[in-house]
Amino acid sequence: MTKEKAPDGSREVQAMIRDELTGRFEREGFGLQKSEKREVSVMTRMSSDIVEILDALVELKIFRSRSEVVAAFVEKVIRGRAQLFEEITKQAHDIRKKRDAATHLAYQALKDLAGSDE
Repeated sequence: MTKEKAPDGSREVQAMIRDELTGRFEREGFGLQKSEKREVSVMTRMSSDIVEILDALVELKIFRSRSEVVAAFVEKVIRGRAQLFEEITKQAHDIRKKRDAATHLAYQALKDLAGSDE
């Protein structure tokens, strides 16, 4: 597979654009630091126009993969509203606790009901 020869100066322009975008993303905290450890995989479906943008960022070597792009943008959004998402997480935890308590009560009521039939 051979690469097409780029017009004069276009590789330099691409490199400048890539360097500028990479620098901006690093300054703005888009998860480009090598130290970040991502250990949970998440599948998602996206529209083709969004995937085209992801592919462009990968093609420019700003990100190594589509997955890395999506992870960086999701992390950026959540970290940008950290207090809000901390509160959402806390409320979700509270809801789980109440649901578990209600499930336990329902189980106990059914168990008591089954015991009264004897």
